[in-house]
Amino acid sequence: MRVDLTLVRRVEHSAAELGSRQAAAMAIVAPVNQSAAQPLDGGALVSFGRGSYVNRAMGVGLGGTPFAEVVAAITAFYEDRGLPPSLELCPFADEAFAGELAVAGYRLERFRNVYAHDLHSLPPVPAEVAIEPEGPATAEARRAILSGEWAALGSAARSTSDDYCRAAALVEGAHDFVARADGAPAACGSLNVVGDIGWLGGAATAVAHRGRGLQSALLVHRLRLARDLGCTLAAATAVPGEQSAANMARLGFTLLYTQAVLTKPLVGAHG
Repeated sequence: MRVDLTLVRRVEHSAAELGSRQAAAMAIVAPVNQSAAQPLDGGALVSFGRGSYVNRAMGVGLGGTPFAEVVAAITAFYEDRGLPPSLELCPFADEAFAGELAVAGYRLERFRNVYAHDLHSLPPVPAEVAIEPEGPATAEARRAILSGEWAALGSAARSTSDDYCRAAALVEGAHDFVARADGAPAACGSLNVVGDIGWLGGAATAVAHRGRGLQSALLVHRLRLARDLGCTLAAATAVPGEQSAANMARLGFTLLYTQAVLTKPLVGAHG
C-alpha cells in the first residue's frame, strides 16, 4: 500500500467525520454531556463531553487553513467547554503546524497508531467462531465486555462506557458484533462505514476468553463485511505495543503512521 498525503488526508478526514457522527449520537443518548462537533480545516473539533472518551480535534492541519487560525479555533472550542484543548497530530502535517502548537502551549500526551487494510486482498477466515450482530439478547453482555468487566453497574466509569455503546449504535453506517465462546458472548467489535472506508473499533474480549483468537475472527469478519458493503479500505487505531496492534499486524494491516495526541493544560489546572 502506497502511503502518501492523498491517502492520509482521506483517512484523517474520514475519522473526523465518524467522530462528528458519534458526537451527534451522544447528544441524543446523554444530552447532559453537551457533546458537539464543529468542522475545521477538513477535519473536526469533536467533544463527547467532560469525562467521556473523545475530546480532541481530529483530521486538522492538512486542509490548508492557516495554522494560527487552526490552533486558535481548537483552543477556543475546548476552553469554552471547560476542557483541555487537545488534538490528534498527524505526522504528515507541516512542521510549522507543530511549531504553532508548541508556542501555544500544547504538549505531548501519548501516541496512537493508525492502520489500514486494502480490501481487495483479505486474510483467510480463521478457525470457526460464532459471530452475530448485537441484539437484545447480547446487548447487556456486550456493554459489560466493552467496559472491561471491572466497572460496576451504576459507577461513573460504567455509565460513560454504556453511554458510548448506546450512542455508537445509533450512528449511520454502524454495525456491532458479538463473538460467542462456549455458547456465551465473549468478545465484541464494531464496523462503521464512512464513505468507502470501514472503520474497525469497539473491540474487547472478556478476560476468561482471551487468547482464543476471537478478535482475529472478528477482524476478518468485519473486513469481509466492509468489502461487501462497498468499502475499498478498512482502517483502525491502536496503542503501540498492545494486543490490538499485534492482531492487526498478524492479519496484514499496514501501519500508515503514528499520531501524537497533544494537549494544552487548562489555565489553573493542577496534577
